[in-house]
Amino acid sequence: MEIRALLDRMTHEGHQQEAAEFLAEHAITSFDEIVTLMCGDDQVVRPACRVFSLLHADDEVYAALLRHPHERVRVHAASMFRGDMALPYARELLPLLEDEDYYVRREALHAFGSMGDDVLPLLHETRATAKGALRRAALSALVEVAGPDAMSAADRKMIERYVLFKIEEEMYGTEEMHLCGGWFAIRTEDQNAVLEVCGLKDPTPVTKILGGEAWNNDHHAWGGAADHVQCARVYVTGSWDGWTLVFGEPFAHAERPVTEICAVLSAVFGEAHYYGMSCGDGWTAWCIAESGEVVRNYDCFDHDNQSGEPLDVEEGMGLPGDWSDDKDDDLDDIWATDVAEEMSVNPRYFEGDIEGHGVLALTQCGRTYGSPKGFLRI
Repeated sequence: MEIRALLDRMTHEGHQQEAAEFLAEHAITSFDEIVTLMCGDDQVVRPACRVFSLLHADDEVYAALLRHPHERVRVHAASMFRGDMALPYARELLPLLEDEDYYVRREALHAFGSMGDDVLPLLHETRATAKGALRRAALSALVEVAGPDAMSAADRKMIERYVLFKIEEEMYGTEEMHLCGGWFAIRTEDQNAVLEVCGLKDPTPVTKILGGEAWNNDHHAWGGAADHVQCARVYVTGSWDGWTLVFGEPFAHAERPVTEICAVLSAVFGEAHYYGMSCGDGWTAWCIAESGEVVRNYDCFDHDNQSGEPLDVEEGMGLPGDWSDDKDDDLDDIWATDVAEEMSVNPRYFEGDIEGHGVLALTQCGRTYGSPKGFLRI
């Protein structure tokens, strides 16, 4: 493909200049030469991959490169297919779902996830007629596109059996849980009582990995409240040293403050905590309630609504949201996980004396609007 034509049709001046400078520097006259540079192992690979995407060659060009022998080219070619323009190339993208390279598979999965429900007939057909890895990959794509509601009854039963097997296998696993968002810790061993008080229905057994993946998937969803992704389902653990943890938003759209929720839960169960951590901006929070009363509430981003005396675990520690001149910079900051480890249980390392297993349960929003989409590890 002639490079000059690709440059001339670029509308973003900054991107056009960036691409033109790279092409001139390396005396590139054809798109194939960019692809060749992408297959190297020197410092020019990264800018070559960027220009490969910036130029927006014809869809047929990228579709042909989905079969390129180098995985880096396949990855970037697959990344060019999103939304409505990807749907006509769904069959070309299918083999990439079982590619030997993880990143190729991931980009293909993202491509299918962006296509919408119109691609579901192809995936159901593949699930019914293909064999081996492609048949399994089609199930992953189905869930990525439309969530577990898109699975057939037979596939649902198969997944349920596999999850129960993995629950037994992971009983003594120590995989670290990625914490980003808020969770409740309730002093009870009665999971069913937690489900009832929180108004949660249709509990489905899950492994610790699957439960954590669902929580992180939903919390990081791009959609707003209108999409009902963050408020559709909740991960409720088994009993862990006398505590049951609830990850997510059990009450619609988190309209009630956590202080009120903790107070209500503690009136029922005697003690209830809320903890919050962020993987991106340094946010941390904790709320401790006993017998219907909040005894401590701290949020490093909300100074106006803090209450109660510092907990014993806070003594000798710095508060992350304290920017006053009086703060002792020699003190280590305390985080929600530190408080949780002392006051209840720290889910970062979900291990120890655990009774039963976790479940994913639907809120009223989940029962009304369906389960969130997205492929999750088991």
